[in-house]
Amino acid sequence: MTTPRRRLLFLAPVVPSDRGNGLAMRAGFFLDAYSRLFDVDLAVLPLMESFANATAFARARVKHMTVLPRPHTDTHFSLVMAMSDPAARLAAFRRYGRPSLASFSADAAQRALAQWTTIDAYDIVHVARLYLARLTDAWTTSEFSRRPRLVIDCDEDDARAYRTIAALAADRHSAGWAVAEADAFATLARELLPRFDLAFAAGAADKISLSPTARRMEVIPNVAPRGARPKYIKRHRPRTILFVGTMGYAPNEHGARWLVTRVWPQLRRAFRSPLRLLIVGRNPSPSLRRLGRQRDIVVTGAVHDVSVYYRQADLAVIPIRAGAGSRIKLLEAAAWRLPIVSTRLGAEGLTLRSPCELLIADDAGEFASACAAVLRHRSLAEGLADRARLRLARDYDAGRWAHILANQVATICS
Repeated sequence: MTTPRRRLLFLAPVVPSDRGNGLAMRAGFFLDAYSRLFDVDLAVLPLMESFANATAFARARVKHMTVLPRPHTDTHFSLVMAMSDPAARLAAFRRYGRPSLASFSADAAQRALAQWTTIDAYDIVHVARLYLARLTDAWTTSEFSRRPRLVIDCDEDDARAYRTIAALAADRHSAGWAVAEADAFATLARELLPRFDLAFAAGAADKISLSPTARRMEVIPNVAPRGARPKYIKRHRPRTILFVGTMGYAPNEHGARWLVTRVWPQLRRAFRSPLRLLIVGRNPSPSLRRLGRQRDIVVTGAVHDVSVYYRQADLAVIPIRAGAGSRIKLLEAAAWRLPIVSTRLGAEGLTLRSPCELLIADDAGEFASACAAVLRHRSLAEGLADRARLRLARDYDAGRWAHILANQVATICS
């Protein structure tokens, strides 16, 4: 007689996928790993934009799936945002005390979830990201004969990420708002992480900063994306530099602006031959689009297939100067066998080493010089790309980390 598989409810703010933005891809890895062990029901609370073709990936790995109605904004937060005076609005946001990403009506979302499924039917409930943690209230405030085990993937320490954003803010108000977001996330972690039996982070730095508020915190890194068909490096005319990321995410937007305004002019002066810069990712701001009107710069916005741009590129750059977690796009570039130049923060949480597997530079001039060196010297470019791809296979194999995840979850199921 076959033993029935345990049941798992997966709660996510985006449809999990094997492509698209980093959030969707990380959720896609967890969903794929869980589908081998459990009968999975997937409920998406659509706070983030999903990759257009993500549904097929998700449906192939679950028993049941729903996209819940987008929840309305909490009334208190709506009143905060309606205030016209910036200083008064910031003061009110501080009093509100919740991150803006958690400003949706949790009660309405919980009611929608309860209408779709029987909440006491699961052995495990997995939550993707801290700002969804309050959706587990039903399992902590109600009496069950058998309470499910609660698991959360924090991915990054949001409080730490917002503090780095504050440090680079263009004005005092923007910095103050980012600090308020950081404080609100720190409070959320203190209040809600202790309810989870197991929590994950993408890197060691985030594990360290989140561990004091968690019962048990483990690292599951981002993994090598599937489907990349590595290219053999060849010289293009013009030589092409690629930055991929969701531009609606403040650290990516800031990094793109720094790349265009500080790095690109120095790099252009270093070359007499043509260069081209591709900035690929959805939701670029109007100001970034205006910067993209310069000669030899392309700001694409959302694209259907990012592989088109990886095939055109001679060099991938990660000009990130704020944020936390680890960069799936860096792993993606390595999978495509592209040499990489990154800031130190852009490579944080990953085991790729400079100057062996990528080049790291934080100063705009040094970043431009590193890019120039890679573009000029084929042997350097090919060596970096080949060694990074070997590191990817050793340290970020999806099958290996799915096995580690399974063993860690098994310890809370017994």
